[in-house]
Amino acid sequence: MTKYTIRAATAHEDFAAIQRLYLKTWQDAYRDILPAGFLGQLNVTSWHPEERWQHTFLAFNQDRQVVGVCSYGPARKKEFSGFGEVYSIYVDADVEGQGIGTQLLQAAIKKLHESYAKIYLIVLVANDSARQFYGHNGFQPYGEPEITATPYGNIREIAYIREETG
Repeated sequence: MTKYTIRAATAHEDFAAIQRLYLKTWQDAYRDILPAGFLGQLNVTSWHPEERWQHTFLAFNQDRQVVGVCSYGPARKKEFSGFGEVYSIYVDADVEGQGIGTQLLQAAIKKLHESYAKIYLIVLVANDSARQFYGHNGFQPYGEPEITATPYGNIREIAYIREETG
């Protein structure tokens, strides 16, 4: 059984490897959810993990390769002012189902609950597996889905919230 290490990111990470992980996970996770044209225009420079390393947890395999990433911080949407936010969580499809996502999410939740009683995140309405994952981790749907128009088609997202209980 492969052992994974979860730890806070540092300023000295291999950010190019993290960018590659983002691209791979987006292409895998959203292949049947987002428009192909949208996914096709993404490249490694679409992400800038070096900009929020202070608010990121990483998962590494035994070979010290990054296989998961979770970023978090203060709410970016005005309607969630005073909340913490899970910005993103991605695990390489090759190692899904081994608890890495749960460990990353729980690390971010713990850190966010140091400053915020409520946490939210945004998830694609069509991403059933992610919605189920968040539900198993104490998040509940909140409000109505929002539709964002893109040149590639509409994207429907919904907020999920979690409140500290105890």
